[in-house]
Amino acid sequence: MAVLDYRPRQEQEEVISSDPYAQLAARMNQFYTGAPQTDELLAILRELFSPEEAALATALPGNSTPLAAIAERAGRPAEQIEPLLESMAGKGLAYSRESKGVRRYSLLPLMPGIAEIQMMKGAPTPAKSRIAQLFDDYAQKGLLEEIHQGSPWARVLTVEQEIAGEVEVFPYERVTEIIKSATSLAMTTCYCREEKELLGHACNAPKDVCMQFGPFADYLVERGFARRVTEEEMLRALDRAEQAGLVHITNNAQTAVSFICNCCGDCCLILAGINKLNRLDSIAKSSFQAVILDEECIGCAACLDRCQVDALSMPDQLVIVDERRCIGCGLCVSVCPTGAIVMHRRDEVRVPFQTIREVETVRLAERGLA
Repeated sequence: MAVLDYRPRQEQEEVISSDPYAQLAARMNQFYTGAPQTDELLAILRELFSPEEAALATALPGNSTPLAAIAERAGRPAEQIEPLLESMAGKGLAYSRESKGVRRYSLLPLMPGIAEIQMMKGAPTPAKSRIAQLFDDYAQKGLLEEIHQGSPWARVLTVEQEIAGEVEVFPYERVTEIIKSATSLAMTTCYCREEKELLGHACNAPKDVCMQFGPFADYLVERGFARRVTEEEMLRALDRAEQAGLVHITNNAQTAVSFICNCCGDCCLILAGINKLNRLDSIAKSSFQAVILDEECIGCAACLDRCQVDALSMPDQLVIVDERRCIGCGLCVSVCPTGAIVMHRRDEVRVPFQTIREVETVRLAERGLA
């Protein structure tokens, strides 16, 4: 149930100022994906943060910052807050890395960030199931709506081998180029499918194909949330994901992306923008779209179940594509026995943002926070 507080504004502000969890909830809402202020959010924060951690987290910056600067900002000695920061980093609540001999920390956003990390580590336990239920409740009570407002922060990558060889393809459009150019490679458990399994709605798709890159991958490996992998191992996992019919999704940026999720329509919170909210522009589509060659289509319907967003239908004897709904993943092409589906470059292509920081800045401006 959403929080509806009819007390005078001054009294509400006094409650927030004295409650570390209310303060932290407001702080979480300052990230680019947002965090609706509901009872469900407060329940999540009370489950994950101790009162002292919540109070310190409110003072944490969103950018990686040296311990000494955080101590000054929080008005507390560095040796006093370091154990708390280490506790939060170990629980997947704060990002941590060492750079040039200096330990740095920052608060992680709820989504993407804290929510996913809670599902990455360890076997199923009652506590993990309880957290999964809390996040599922929160998704239904505002989070799902919020993360799909404004400019999309994630984009689809086309299955690379289904793009015709003569078509010009930019490096940021090639999933293998993203993997080969990354500085660090790690793999971990898919948040969405792990959560659904804990809630009794298991999906048959593989869960061990969530890909992480760069400094964030280093953090996840350091804290035991992910495992280091080689380029060859990640490319093999990419093949497994494609064989399972999973959609490649990454940051809506051209450079230094931090993840590739391999997503199913049943579980994925990103694809839920289309599947549950019917917001067809909630995710940035790839530069390509599926086209049916009617003379080659035999009406076998092999492609229909392959589509994770229900963009294909067969009202008569031939398959048709809903161009507004097609995200351009290319998964349908690989199961067509006659080559009746091909990927064509869209007439209007939306180029991804240059950097992840640009994505965040635009979304914050849209939310009136920049």
